[in-house]
Amino acid sequence: MIFCVKRFLSFLILVFGIAFIGSSIAGHKMHDNDLELDVDNAELVAEGKYWFARRCAFCHGGDGIGGKGPCLTCGKFTYSANTNIDIMTTISVGIPLNRGGSMGAFGTSMPAEAIIAVVTFMRAEEARRIKSGEVPDPYGAQEEAMVFPE
Repeated sequence: MIFCVKRFLSFLILVFGIAFIGSSIAGHKMHDNDLELDVDNAELVAEGKYWFARRCAFCHGGDGIGGKGPCLTCGKFTYSANTNIDIMTTISVGIPLNRGGSMGAFGTSMPAEAIIAVVTFMRAEEARRIKSGEVPDPYGAQEEAMVFPE
């Protein structure tokens, strides 16, 4: 248990360290406080694809299009918020049955750098699929403001 906590704390330190160092990287992030991912870095995306194929594709399908588990390259995440940090946390700690999931924690079996690479791959693939029209742009749809009767 202590090993798991130490590993997760190391992961968080790495993530926040990269967030400060990588603030000049032009990439993907959901808002100003999210970790920015360099989705244009082909080497990092390829590393993420490698790890995704080893650890994620069995449930989430090749290239994250969905299978036994949900689609991870469609821009919508069922069990976490849609930020890069939230997705990395979900990969690290998993989704227990009492939260409606059955995903194990990968924070002890994958290095933090690999988890970051996987999310970078997912975001790059998501952007490619949206651009090609394969999936609708979930960020482009503007919901109408709620109107309350007087």
